Amino acid sequence: MLKKLRKKIRHSFGGIALYSILLPIKILPLNLLFWGGRCIGRVAYYIDGKHRRLSLENIRMALGKEKSPQELKRIIKENYCHIAQSGFEMLRALEYGKRYAHLLAIEGKENLDRALAKGKGAIGIMGHIGNITLLLRKIANEGYPASVIAKDPKDELVARFMQELRDRSNMGTVPPKPKSLVAKRSLTSLKRGELLIIPIDQNAGKEGIFVDFFGRPASTPAGPVIFAQRTGAPLVPMYIIREGRKRHRLIIEAEIPLVNTENKEEDLITNTQRLTRVIERYVRKYPSQWWWMHNRWKSQPPQKIGVSREQ
Repeated sequence: MLKKLRKKIRHSFGGIALYSILLPIKILPLNLLFWGGRCIGRVAYYIDGKHRRLSLENIRMALGKEKSPQELKRIIKENYCHIAQSGFEMLRALEYGKRYAHLLAIEGKENLDRALAKGKGAIGIMGHIGNITLLLRKIANEGYPASVIAKDPKDELVARFMQELRDRSNMGTVPPKPKSLVAKRSLTSLKRGELLIIPIDQNAGKEGIFVDFFGRPASTPAGPVIFAQRTGAPLVPMYIIREGRKRHRLIIEAEIPLVNTENKEEDLITNTQRLTRVIERYVRKYPSQWWWMHNRWKSQPPQKIGVSREQ
């Protein structure tokens, strides 16, 4: 009981801190804001021992054979700065549709237009790389009717702020639970010909399927492939990257065709693996912008299983 109370109090601090800094952040010049974000990120790296150790452990497992310990440490330090900057940007996200629209570029828009032209909606596949709040903002700015499957923070004030941000951006929200509601809302969105955005790079627990991610089995959401199999909606990878201090670029890739054979169970694994390979490619290219402090490999398969290596 006491443990739950402490956790609830700890979570409430997030919302209090958010609203206490909201006004100052809104009036600060962007250059000063991003400088402050980097400073906070540097300090957080040294005082946040729990997530620093988890981030370093994760990146060693993923990239330890490719990069030196010094490089890995430098990437995680930069990752903390990126996360702090992204937090400040989130608080100013609505302005990116007005004064700062020029700071959000888009590449590959024709790929999404081509997918939506099929009349079956489209499934946007993304990972937690770059500033995904600005990815959603850019999609909304471009006039696409869209929804995102998103889990709200535990802090009620923070969750309320995030929902308000999505509402004001005309971005629909599909909660990740219960599964029946997720399926209903997702399929309805696709039937209306809309874009459904689904992150696939966080631990899906017992409900996910295990595919290879950086050489280790990782529980991964199967929803995108299941929805694509049921509706024929194209699977379109998209991600956003930070370019310099203030600029961002949303990149939309061409549709990834589904593999369809008589073995639907194997197809589910094969197609999910193909999508995960795309996320892995993004992370390798921009390692300082991925969410390393998430325990991606927390769930493990009950027994050793084979995974498809198809690209």
